[in-house]
Amino acid sequence: MGWKDIAKLGRDWAEAKKTELLTTDNQRREQARGDLEDVERASQAEAVTSFLENALPEEWSRRVTAARPENVAAREEAAAAAAEAERRERLALQATGQVRLSISGGEQGELDLTLPVSVEERDGGAPYDDGPPPLDWLVVRVESTEPVGFGSTTLNELSLAVPAYAGPGRYDLVDLMRRGEAGEIGWWEVLDSYLARDAEADDCTWYPDLSGAPGEAWVEVGDGGITLDLPMQSAVCAIRLRGSVRWEVQPAS
Repeated sequence: MGWKDIAKLGRDWAEAKKTELLTTDNQRREQARGDLEDVERASQAEAVTSFLENALPEEWSRRVTAARPENVAAREEAAAAAAEAERRERLALQATGQVRLSISGGEQGELDLTLPVSVEERDGGAPYDDGPPPLDWLVVRVESTEPVGFGSTTLNELSLAVPAYAGPGRYDLVDLMRRGEAGEIGWWEVLDSYLARDAEADDCTWYPDLSGAPGEAWVEVGDGGITLDLPMQSAVCAIRLRGSVRWEVQPAS
């Protein structure tokens, strides 16, 4: 913290103290007292940090400086920027597919675009206990470098994870969830399937509702494409997502 920051702390303290002494509004007076406490805590923390930076050996002093909130925030911002640049570079090189979707319910809209699409088959691996073996998966992911318009909302990423994957066919996700909970197949959860409107997951990110209450939920996998009809729920609203994602079938090697 430089002298300008120290001067700002002094100004903030003086302003809060003036408000505490002069205001006739009880609520403003209590707020001013809280502001005074915040400034005093910040001043004490700065005093301790500055003392340690000057008193400790150089190696430890560097660690204290690195732990300053402003330096931690700068590193986190740089890491986020690097991750975003890497994501954009990856998407620029990724194969694309035709994405046709519609939503109804808490949001309304249609989308028909060519977007980056990745397709991954995941082997569940060997059993690790006496229960059912882990499930194989097909994961289809649609991404966009920037959120794209989707009626009354936007789409940044769509992930469709098909549990107990065994090749082309129709997968009833409500039944597969019931069977997983009953121990008939490996237990699984819906977190790998979602519709995100922004780059960061938030309360508006939708996940499949497989309780059965909103009706059927299924995906159908074919050669080079997947069709879906899914009720989805976020912390804000419920939607029904329908449509298809098609990708280029890679020739066998």
